[in-house]
Amino acid sequence: MKRVYIAHPLRGNVTENIQQATDICLKYARQGEVIPLSPLHAFQFLDITGDQVKAMQMCFELLAMCDELWIHGPWWTSEGCQAEICFAGCRDIPVRFK
Repeated sequence: MKRVYIAHPLRGNVTENIQQATDICLKYARQGEVIPLSPLHAFQFLDITGDQVKAMQMCFELLAMCDELWIHGPWWTSEGCQAEICFAGCRDIPVRFK
């Protein structure tokens, strides 16, 4: 199965954004065509007010293992989503805006 990195903004309404990402991943998991990988879930142990450089390094490592990047939510408001799009583009990882 294809490994898909699910990008979604985190900051702002954190609780709502995590719930939206959960719903998105659950939908794809139930469809059974891809393996959804969400950094919001994979790295939820990190402090969102903490070291963002380290957090993004971890996100990039996860993204590098994926076959595609799927963007959800208002990505243009998120520096993290924008960085993930740039990272994927530099590595020829297909990007899909959902």
